[in-house]
Amino acid sequence: MNLIHLVIPAALIAGAWAARALGGPEAAYTLPMTAAAFWAGAPIVKEAWMRLRHRQFSIPLLITVASAGALWIGEVWEAAAVTFLYRFGSYLESLTLRRTREALKELLDLRPVTAWVQRDGDWREIPAGDVQVGEIVRVRPGDQVPVDGRVVAGQAVLDTAALTGEPLPKEAAPGDRVLSGSVCRGGAVEIQAERVAADTTFNRLIRLVAQAQREKPRVQQFLDRFAQWYTPAVLTAAGAILLWSSDVKLALTFLVIGCPGALVVAAPVAVVAGLGRAARQGILIKGGERLELIGRLDAVAFDKTGTLTQGRPEVSGLATFDEDELTVLACAMTAEERSEHHLAAAVNAHGKARGARPLPAEAWRFYPGMGVEAVAGGRRILVGNRRLMEENGIAFEPRHQEALAARAAAGEAVAWVAVDRRLVGLIAIHDPLREAARDLIPALRRAGVRKTVMVTGDHEAAARRVADRLGIDEVRAGLLPEEKVAAIRELQAEGRVVAMIGDGVNDAPALAAADVSIAMGESGTGVAMESADIVLVEDRLEKVPEAIVLSRRILRVIQQNVTVAVATVLLLLAGVVTRHVGLGLGMLVHEASILVVIANGMRLLGPGRERRRPAQMVLDLPPSRVL
Repeated sequence: MNLIHLVIPAALIAGAWAARALGGPEAAYTLPMTAAAFWAGAPIVKEAWMRLRHRQFSIPLLITVASAGALWIGEVWEAAAVTFLYRFGSYLESLTLRRTREALKELLDLRPVTAWVQRDGDWREIPAGDVQVGEIVRVRPGDQVPVDGRVVAGQAVLDTAALTGEPLPKEAAPGDRVLSGSVCRGGAVEIQAERVAADTTFNRLIRLVAQAQREKPRVQQFLDRFAQWYTPAVLTAAGAILLWSSDVKLALTFLVIGCPGALVVAAPVAVVAGLGRAARQGILIKGGERLELIGRLDAVAFDKTGTLTQGRPEVSGLATFDEDELTVLACAMTAEERSEHHLAAAVNAHGKARGARPLPAEAWRFYPGMGVEAVAGGRRILVGNRRLMEENGIAFEPRHQEALAARAAAGEAVAWVAVDRRLVGLIAIHDPLREAARDLIPALRRAGVRKTVMVTGDHEAAARRVADRLGIDEVRAGLLPEEKVAAIRELQAEGRVVAMIGDGVNDAPALAAADVSIAMGESGTGVAMESADIVLVEDRLEKVPEAIVLSRRILRVIQQNVTVAVATVLLLLAGVVTRHVGLGLGMLVHEASILVVIANGMRLLGPGRERRRPAQMVLDLPPSRVL
């Protein structure tokens, strides 16, 4: 709404009162008041008619009937006041929601348009959506990162505030993963594209924002239905009062005061402000419908790999048998050089860091589910699990068993290395914990979560090791995807409201089964993100308890707003019926209650208990009409 549409009727009303105060003719008062009522009321009548054509009994219909009745009996001030204050309330709400629309537009404006890509030995500028997976993209100072990928050359400082709300830029160097939508503030990098076009994190977030804006919490859905029967009820009651008292002004006053303006705006303002607050902190909640469930959470289930851990295995130890360390590493790298297994990458990276080099190999062979074999210099090298060794006739001595027992107790995965049917080494591999995971469980308990459970496909020892370090209540290990779903169902059967946190395709069924699903937005798969109710933009687990606390805060604000709105309407209607409240006083109190509700909802945009972050990405919900 343009401000001029409020200024003109306000000026007409002010002029009318000035003319009366100066003793001017009655027409100098009546005509400006009538003009103000028509100017402010025309859009209201149009809206009421449009809704009535669709068989919707709306609040604008109440305003139309009340203002028309006031004009009919000559109460021009009441007609002008009703229509102007309704428009003023709508303007206040539009100011609240405009902030979210502008912020969303800023987000869309940050979408990368072009990319510099290396093709046929030359650098070419092409549309960002045309970049292919595996291509090398160059990002220079001031450029937006057009793809999700890993830095392969160069160093840069990237501003990720639009995605995560983090005020401080982060450095990116070879090996680091970067997200589309980040802005290069210094330096230059070359990135190998892993996710492109519609699959990038940035474009996914835009789609998820669009989905979120279409959804409403159940309380808001109830209030939308509420107007359908409330409006006819007020009209009927006003008609009954007119028949009972024969007082047209009393009936009109009841009609106007009965408009539940503060109740209509109670939920939308709080939801928009709260979801916007969450989004700019890197917590994307897919619509207000999820808020009730998030606020009632009392159990959280976790996947392990990639969620509580970094999902990037590292070599944690090495045991050698009759050979030196570099020889064992060189033999392991020889066999793993062509393997695409995630443990092979850890072995090769560790060996390279220690200065070992793979031997020239003449042949390779892969044993699915067991390991790999290579032939180098006439020597046969095996790297894999115990089953591979036993099937190739390699014996295990007591010292080997002791080395294995020590690693198994620590929950580490083990790769055996054998040369010519003789064990020469054992390589222990673990998946490091995320730093944020260390404080996650205490924070969840402070947020009201009573039970935590790990559901993982990993083996018992590794899962137990992580659970013990973090303080997780229960461990269910070695689970297939359908068994994870069963574990979620068991928790729900206990009467718990359960959240599931995961990142992989195998977590998608459990995410769908949980009451609330939370996915990792940076490392998570597309399936997991689409299945989830909450997406953590930058895989920051500390955001989970923040989301729970914020959801409960939003619900409290909605409850407070509804209480204020209902109490105001009931008290005013009682005052009207007993003739203690007139139309002017009633309208002022009515609008004051709307201001209180809006201000209370806008508190959610403030820092609260969390650290203030710059506003970047917030949600856009269509404004409702208010009085």
